[in-house]
Amino acid sequence: MKKTLISAIALIVFAMMIMQSCDSSSSKLDKFMGKWKRSDTTQKDIVLIKKEDETILIIAKKDTIVARYDKKNDALKFAAFWTDGVIITYNPKNGHLLVNNGKDGEAIRVK
Repeated sequence: MKKTLISAIALIVFAMMIMQSCDSSSSKLDKFMGKWKRSDTTQKDIVLIKKEDETILIIAKKDTIVARYDKKNDALKFAAFWTDGVIITYNPKNGHLLVNNGKDGEAIRVK
């Protein structure tokens, strides 16, 4: 009985740890969500980043790209046919998104 109780407590603690880690990555994703536009060009196209269920979608005009969240680097990543991959990071100093560390563009949030 004592062994079963200890196992149950260990399982509950483990489950709570998993739930907390899921919540923290979800809250880290919030900074990427929303409408964005390029700040480094005169281009006025709006890009929407949103989460549907467990899928992160980047929608620009009629194109929809599925991205994944890289917890280690706190970045969104997606593959594109013209490159090995695209990395989107968030700059907390100014609230902008950087595409490939800013070398391929910068975006500001649209309200």
